[in-house]
Amino acid sequence: MRTIAFTLPEPTPLMNTLMRSHFRKRAKLKRSLAAQIIAALGPDRPAEPFERAHVTIRRFSCGMPDYDGAYGGVKDVLDVMTTPAAREDGTTRNKFGIGLIRDDSPKHIRLTVEPLKCKRAEQRTEIEIVEVTA
Repeated sequence: MRTIAFTLPEPTPLMNTLMRSHFRKRAKLKRSLAAQIIAALGPDRPAEPFERAHVTIRRFSCGMPDYDGAYGGVKDVLDVMTTPAAREDGTTRNKFGIGLIRDDSPKHIRLTVEPLKCKRAEQRTEIEIVEVTA
């Protein structure tokens, strides 16, 4: 059973922030997020994506978000962790994906998001991906 754990230096944005951002700004955020995850993993990045996994995201911030904001805010993180796939029309699905998990659908992942309160200087996002074999 494979496990990947890494920490991002800031909390994930909340759903309202993502919904109100321009699509180009959001694409830039996804590229930056992908680069941060690749840098955090270093040589521990798996060669093959997890087919099924339990993904736990702990969002440490100085304020406590509501659950819909916390869960909606991890959409870009999940999109970046998925595997890119070609569509029939020639476009790419999840084009910013780095291939840690096969897909972010309930068929492939079980998601847990934990919003936790901390001091402003300790804000971060901890992500743990555990492969599910059965």
